[in-house]
Amino acid sequence: MSHQSQTTTLPSALYLVATPIGCVDDITLRALRVLATVDRIYAEDTRVTGQLLSHHHVRTPMTSLNAHSEEAKAPHVIALLQAGQAIALVSDAGTPAISDPGRVLVAACHAAGFQVVPIPGASAVTALASVAGLPASPFQFIGFLPSKGAARRRALDDALQYAGSTLLYEAPHRMKDLATLLAELVPDRAVCIGREMTKTYEEVVTLPAGSLPAWLHARPDRIRGEFAVMVAPSPTPQAATAFDANRLLTALAAVLPPSKAASVTAELTGQSKRTLYAQLTSSVEQ
Repeated sequence: MSHQSQTTTLPSALYLVATPIGCVDDITLRALRVLATVDRIYAEDTRVTGQLLSHHHVRTPMTSLNAHSEEAKAPHVIALLQAGQAIALVSDAGTPAISDPGRVLVAACHAAGFQVVPIPGASAVTALASVAGLPASPFQFIGFLPSKGAARRRALDDALQYAGSTLLYEAPHRMKDLATLLAELVPDRAVCIGREMTKTYEEVVTLPAGSLPAWLHARPDRIRGEFAVMVAPSPTPQAATAFDANRLLTALAAVLPPSKAASVTAELTGQSKRTLYAQLTSSVEQ
């Protein structure tokens, strides 16, 4: 079926169109209709998007817009919207502005008063969360970690303090380092690895973080392709939080008035200031 002919028109707006993360058929009918109907497509890499459009017989004109050029090209997109055109934005895979270029352009369109319309589709985050067999409510998505150094370790350590599951992306050349860090920081937590999601050599496996380095080293070809990673929450987050709060409250009460000690403890642990204060004053009265 060809999507070349434009039998309808779209309101002038910026359309953020999610594209397949691997399999070219993982695109919605609505996305194809929008891509075929807009006046122009701005693409992270016109060569990559060109292959997708050719497969689905879409011949809409394209212009490149990537992380290095979107700030400079945003005024050109705004000018087209002011002229009444409908514009689509796509990244190489997945949803624009989610660990991909697009945030700067989206913010510029909002500031200029133009509508931004999401056209949802394939997502490595939701695909992995659905098959991992790990708690997905709640979960946090942190995208890519810093590439190296203390900032990388600190960002991961901070993320692992979250009460729910943590999802992130990782590039193949940094996956060994991530596996080593997870094995060191949370060796007993379950981790689901999604490699080459929806592609020919897709691989999904759930195993303890402590086993990750050995799993990667077992086959050299495993350090290929893009990775989505889901880390299970700590099995005993509430008990640890309560213990930390009691210990902190006791230490602060030795040097601060009860009200101040309860206030600081509540801010740092998220527990109720009123409950902490009552706990502290009742123990003093006894």
